[in-house]
Amino acid sequence: MSTAEQRTAPEATHGGIRAELRDLSEITGVRARSLVAPVAAASFTLIASLTLTVVSAWLIMRAWQMPPVLELTVAVTAVRALGISRAVLRYLDRLVGHDLALRAVARTRVRIYSGLAGLPPGRLSRLGRGSLLSRAGADVDAIGDAIVRVAIPVGVAAVTSAAAVAFLALLSPAAAAVLACGLLVSGVLAPWLTARSVARVDRERAAASEEWSTELDAILADQGTMRVRGEVGAAVARAKGAAGALARAEGLGAAGAAGGSAASVGGRIASAILIAVLAVSAAGSHSPEWLGVLLLLPLAAFEAVDALPAAATAWVRSQGAVRRVREIGRAEETGDSDVIHGGSAAQPVLPDLVMEDLEWGWPSTGSLGRRSERIAGGERRTIVAPNGAGKTTLLLTLAGLLPAMGGRVLVGGREVTGPTPDIVFSASDAHVFSTTVRDNLALGAPEASDVQMTEVLRAVGLGDWVGALDAGLSTVLTGGGAALSGGQRRRLLLARALLTDAPILLLDEPTEHLDADGRAAILEILDGRDLPGARRSRTVILVRHDPDAWAGIDGSRADAVDDHAQS
Repeated sequence: MSTAEQRTAPEATHGGIRAELRDLSEITGVRARSLVAPVAAASFTLIASLTLTVVSAWLIMRAWQMPPVLELTVAVTAVRALGISRAVLRYLDRLVGHDLALRAVARTRVRIYSGLAGLPPGRLSRLGRGSLLSRAGADVDAIGDAIVRVAIPVGVAAVTSAAAVAFLALLSPAAAAVLACGLLVSGVLAPWLTARSVARVDRERAAASEEWSTELDAILADQGTMRVRGEVGAAVARAKGAAGALARAEGLGAAGAAGGSAASVGGRIASAILIAVLAVSAAGSHSPEWLGVLLLLPLAAFEAVDALPAAATAWVRSQGAVRRVREIGRAEETGDSDVIHGGSAAQPVLPDLVMEDLEWGWPSTGSLGRRSERIAGGERRTIVAPNGAGKTTLLLTLAGLLPAMGGRVLVGGREVTGPTPDIVFSASDAHVFSTTVRDNLALGAPEASDVQMTEVLRAVGLGDWVGALDAGLSTVLTGGGAALSGGQRRRLLLARALLTDAPILLLDEPTEHLDADGRAAILEILDGRDLPGARRSRTVILVRHDPDAWAGIDGSRADAVDDHAQS
């Protein structure tokens, strides 16, 4: 176990608590005063339950003496009223507590999305989709659990335990002292043991969860390609291995938490036995009714602390979740961003794009190529290469969405180290949202008018399609990209890119899924002097797939470039 992991357990219950509470409050926006209403509602629920136990115990013992029925009427009515009030208060408790938690979860997700928007592209790509899915899903849920399963139960346990001990002290100070000790064992020692055990394996569990999400996402997102390459079996095996590691980590945590549960039960049993002994020894000093209360009240009092071992587990997991969520927004908070600020895409002269000894690739695969070249403003370039040559990776690097492994990219004399308004990259798998045609196009140009959108759609071959829609541009694409054919989707993405005001367009497979006539028409548009959309003149760099293209210059895969230049 690493030193960092060894520190986790004590941090879960000692020095790290105050800092973690601050972080939790900052992320969720939940302050201490926000917890007053849900804690009060839940406390009233348990106090009603305790009162019901007291009245029921008194009623049972008093009825055993067979008094006149009228003497029991008030107690019977009170039992009914308390039973109903407990259910009503429980509903209010859940309503108030979950309202607070859901609002906190919503704020946390907004924070995550805001952090992702300001995250440097290089760091975002290193996180991976599986990690992002885990942080936006399981980690946010864990943070919500910190409210409904930690903060509220702890406050309720403190209030109701104090009330139970205080009431029992009126009957027997000795029994109250025993109850207080039992509640401390079940409410403090048991959760501490649970937290210590869970913390030992929580990092492993979180890592296994992220790995499982990553492998599952890879299978679901790229199953077709995996089938063609014969990689489905290996991917499924990796996913099963990650699922097994997750199950083992959760099993180890559950086994460790069992010790805390055993301590909680032990504290309850020991307290009940000792209080029973004290009640028997003090039988002469109390009436039978109050002896019944003395015996049954302590058992009901432990209901408040029963949830604390589970709260300890939720607390440890929320600590890790808070740390991981904070990592997303840390770059924005510290100003550590690669994004170019300032500048404008609306330049009177089209900027040159310069690659100075540019080397591109992914950290996991290494360099895919190296290139030095100047592309004058307004030129057209076509990069044709087979799968795996690094075409898309090159475009991502030129757009500033992937850090260069060496060299640099200059646009108009300025180095590109992050997204810039001068360059728009249209990915082959860009998302089509389940919203209107207009909203999908507005992603490229929010200020574009319906007339401009219709003109661009007509230029890329979607004029008849949008004209046939019942609501035109207001038609909702139910299911997003699933509502379109492959060719329609490519044309819509191209229209989105053409509506932007960027002087440089990077197009990834703009003719994919089109027939021969469609490909020729799109290439003719892109080769033309006057482009449709926001700018008549632009620099256009597009990549196309050609399985017969030569492997590359000097054997380099990603330099497999057949340049078609037009100045």
